[in-house]
Amino acid sequence: MQYKMTPQEYFRKLIELYVNARKPKYYNPNIQRGRSTSVASDFEDLTALFIALNNPLPCDYFVDQPLRFTGTTTKYPDIVIQQDNGEIKDLIDVKADIGWNRNGMYPLCEAWETRIEKVKGTSTQFKQGTTKTLHEGQFSNDLTYHVLVASAENASQQLLKDHAKVLATMTNVQLYILSDGIHPNSYKYNQADTLQHINLHHDEFERLFNHIITPE
Repeated sequence: MQYKMTPQEYFRKLIELYVNARKPKYYNPNIQRGRSTSVASDFEDLTALFIALNNPLPCDYFVDQPLRFTGTTTKYPDIVIQQDNGEIKDLIDVKADIGWNRNGMYPLCEAWETRIEKVKGTSTQFKQGTTKTLHEGQFSNDLTYHVLVASAENASQQLLKDHAKVLATMTNVQLYILSDGIHPNSYKYNQADTLQHINLHHDEFERLFNHIITPE
């Protein structure tokens, strides 16, 4: 695959997000942060840019978009990808760090497997966040929910088992592990060395884009 933004550049920017999260948003020599700010929202925006730059199909990307699902409550996919004909074929969920999740990813994927099956082929409406413009959309019969886990580091071994199980048993949900080696939020190395110690799973990136780019 020919990338306009490579996985290496994507992770370089993710590392930069983590480093900047350690600093106060407004500079003063007497202010120091204890805990880092969350990178979750910035990671959503970065992932939307990464996909948009590498997807040759004309699409709109809605980040942290409240989305109405028929027969269920409003949900908040991290990224909604809507094609120029109004069809929604791909929803993206990004996880920067799942070290807190000791129950594994399978329960989340299982819930979305059922939810996606129920809404295939149905219509939806949502309001764009800046202007509150009402958008119409149609969920594809091939609708897929993609869960992107940035790193296997800090996660339990259950993640690897869930990854294999989702791949073997689900059709509506895809689970990806994008890297291992060390976590992008490393305090051991500087930014450049952190990137050098991360093992990117290029086959996972290609699998993601094969799903997004492949026509129905």
